[in-house]
Formats: sequence, structure tokens, C-alpha cells
Amino acid sequence: MPRVAGRWGHGGAAHRSASRSERPSLRCMARAIRFGIAGTILIALGRLGATGRLPRNIVAGIRIPSTMRSDEAWLAGHQAAASALTAAGAGSVAVAAAAVTRPGRNAQTLLYRMGGAWLLAWLGLAIFQANTAARATGAKSR
Repeated sequence: MPRVAGRWGHGGAAHRSASRSERPSLRCMARAIRFGIAGTILIALGRLGATGRLPRNIVAGIRIPSTMRSDEAWLAGHQAAASALTAAGAGSVAVAAAAVTRPGRNAQTLLYRMGGAWLLAWLGLAIFQANTAARATGAKSR
């Protein structure tokens, strides 16, 4: 009589190999972590920009010539782009969470491509909004 289940009630070697293929790979986990961290940073930048607590700096924020002209332009640009930055970050975090729960390679590839397009679209909108608002201040270079 053939053995159907293993000692602990699973199907033996066939079951072990199936469960391994369902687990996310190390590469997938690393990509998901990167998407999650990037999303968290974008959400934080969006919230800091909306409240005016993101000072003009050389490291973080929307660093285009129109926003770097003055503190007033920087503040106006980041307040205008806050919702788009937050949406970009939220989508990135959602992609990271979904990619970990979707075991198929095709599903993960699709999620990352959709996540990349989401990021580009919302970041493009954020840059456009920041540029428009910063130019509207009429601030001159210091």
C-alpha cells in the first residue's frame, strides 16, 4: 500500500516542493522591501511637505530649479505636491504587500511593472504641481 501522507499529515516530498514554490523568493522579498521603504519615504515626504516641516535641503524633497529658488518656493511646491507624493508612496507600499502574498513569478512581475508605472505617474504629477506652485510665488534666486 503506497504511503499517502507523511508523518505530520502532509504529502511528503511532493508537498514540500509545492510549498517551496509558493513561498516568495529572496529576490522577491528584497524587491518588496525596497518598494516598501521607498513608499514609506515618499509618504513621509508628502506629509512633511503638506505641514511645512520639510526644510529646503540638498538631500530630500522635490529638488528642481523652481523649488530651490527660495524657502517660499520650496514650501509652496511641496505643499502643492503633498497629495501626489503620498499617493505615490501608498501605491508603492501596496505593491510591496501584494507582491509578498502573490507567489507566482508572472503575478509578481506584473505587480512590479504596475507599481513602477504608478510611481512614475504620481511622481511626474508631483513634480508638475511643485513646479507650477513654486513658479507662482515669483520668488527670485538668493
